This record gives sequence, structure tokens and C-alpha cells, in this order.
Amino acid sequence: MAAHVNGASWQGRRAVVTGGTGFIGGALARRLAGLGAEVIVPTRDRSLIGGAGEHGIRHVASASGNATRLAEMVAGADAVFNFAYDFRRSAEENVALYSRIADACAAGHVPMLVQASSIAVYDGWPVEDVNESSPCDGPGHEYKIAKRTIEYDVDRRVAAGDFDAVILQPTIVYGAGSPQWVDALVERMAGGMLILPEGLNGLCNGVHIDDVVEAFVAAGLLERGSAERFIVSGPNPFPWRDLFTAWAEACGARVRFEGTADFVPPPAAISAVRPSPISMLARRASALAADTIGAARLERLRSRLMGMRPGGRVYRPALDNPRLLYAQGRASIEKMRARLHEPTVGADDGIARTQTYIRAKYPPSRRT
Repeated sequence: MAAHVNGASWQGRRAVVTGGTGFIGGALARRLAGLGAEVIVPTRDRSLIGGAGEHGIRHVASASGNATRLAEMVAGADAVFNFAYDFRRSAEENVALYSRIADACAAGHVPMLVQASSIAVYDGWPVEDVNESSPCDGPGHEYKIAKRTIEYDVDRRVAAGDFDAVILQPTIVYGAGSPQWVDALVERMAGGMLILPEGLNGLCNGVHIDDVVEAFVAAGLLERGSAERFIVSGPNPFPWRDLFTAWAEACGARVRFEGTADFVPPPAAISAVRPSPISMLARRASALAADTIGAARLERLRSRLMGMRPGGRVYRPALDNPRLLYAQGRASIEKMRARLHEPTVGADDGIARTQTYIRAKYPPSRRT
């Protein structure tokens, strides 16, 4: 039976949310605070440290490089929710960061670690139907390997008695503020042209941010997690075509459909792409800028620069990721529904909510 969350579920409890300034982590921190929890969010963003912050949320200086301070930070927490994964840094660096957090949870006697993983760990994803028993140890891109490495280590630590844990594997998380599945897409089409193949029939296993947050809240309350994995997705998959055309309508992009043959990419475009040295330097420069001037200020600066771009941009998303956008695989949520959370935000509702956000963030003045 799914865990039940009521107004008193987190009252007086203490939660640490690493990665709590990000999209999912930030939404979870606000939800936990609203349920009465004391929420601590470690951050490198100097503009947030020491401020009053939102009610119930305390931003503290990140101690990820100091084992003693990190253990002190998490000590006394009823649960640690770990979202710490920085795409601007290498997979090895991210696995090492997780290890330091897990070490601190063990040293600080934290009873529950809720680890954010990804649907990307499954070998057949997104082409095949997957559930929590599907194969996931085959070769893949560095993000898949890193997340699976972390899952293995969580399982090992639970078996050793370091702490209890739950592993959640979200699918395509969208909603207001989603950097990957909303903002990045809209910024490539706003005021310009979205071109889709006529034969685009792939399914988006999308899940609205509100359902993801509720799943994490419930996971922190499981009496015995035992390093169990839960796929987290929405009530039903929906066509990628619906998502892209909805975003286009909301940001003023024109939509055109072209013959499918125009979208058949060369094999190299489908294979995994390793980041170049230049892109790695760009990642590190972005991370340093966020740490120095603050992620919020960096986002405002980036947003202003995007607004200065001339109109006429053309976006063909099916060329970027044909394997994902043509895939018919479905992610099973039977286990989530039975033991964790019943998703309530359907595609029509979630898309409509997100369109409201897009219209507000990308007004006509930014579309030309």
C-alpha cells in the first residue's frame, strides 16, 4: 500500500537536502518545509548562505570537502535526500561526491538516505518496457554508469548496516522551472520555428514535478527501505509531439511538420557522445561562475543574454535525440503505486500548468 503523507508527517522532523538549490531538490525542500520539517540545504552559492531564506529552509555553506563538518551537518537528521549531481563536472567527481555524503550519513548515524537515481540506468531504456527488475548493468553513457555505480554502493552500505535507504528513479521530469525538459527546449524555439517529423510517434514517459516531490516525501517515511528501487513516472505516457507542440504554442514558436526521411540522422549522431576538452572546460567555468556569483544571478544573466538573441531560430529536436523521441518503451509504475505514491498529475493538467509558466517566463518581448 502506498505511503500516506498528511500534514503531521514531517512536523518536527529534520531533513537535509543535498542538491537542494536545483529543480527537484529545491521543490522537495519547499514541500518538506511546508509540511513542518526543519530543512537544511548545503550550498556553494554564497548569495544564499546566511540569508533568512524561505520559511523552514536553512541554507548553509557546503562542507562536501570536509568529512568532519559534513558528518556534523547531517547528524540528527531523520533523512538525507541526496540530489547532488553536477552535470558540469565529470562522472568520477560526482560519484566521489556521493561517497563523501554517504560516508557522512554513516558517521552521523542518519537512519534514512533517499538517493536520487534515474530511469537511465536501465539497459533497454527508452526503447523497451522496463520495471525495477529489468537489466541495468550493460554498457552505456557516463551518466548511466555513474548512477548505477551509486546504486550499487547504496545497496552495499545498507547491507553493511550503515543506514537504511530508498533509491528513486525518475523518468522525464517536467514542470515549471525544469531546466532540461522545459527551459532548454523553449529557448531553442521561442519566437522561431519548431520542426517535427510527420512520423514522430514516440512516447514521453513524463512525470510532473509535483508527483516526483510527493514520491520523495513518501520515500523518506518508509519504515524499511532496504535500498529498494522505485521507478517514478506519471500516470500514463503521452506523445512527445504533444509536449513539443504545447511548448511551441506557449512561447510563440511556429510549428512545421516535414517528411520523416529528412530526420534520419547518420549513425554517429545516435551513438553516445563523449564531452570534448573544450566542453569540459565550459562546464567547469560555469560551475565556478555559479559558485562565485550565485546560481540565481547566473541564471538571470543567462536569461537576459537569451533575450538578446535575434528571432528566426529553427529547432529540430528529433535530430538531437532520435532514439528517445521515437521510442515506444513504457516505464512501469506498479511498484510506486503499490508502495510509495499514486501519481495524480496527468499529461493534460501537467502540460497546461507548464504552459502557464512558459508564457510568463518567455513573454513576446523575448520572442523576437
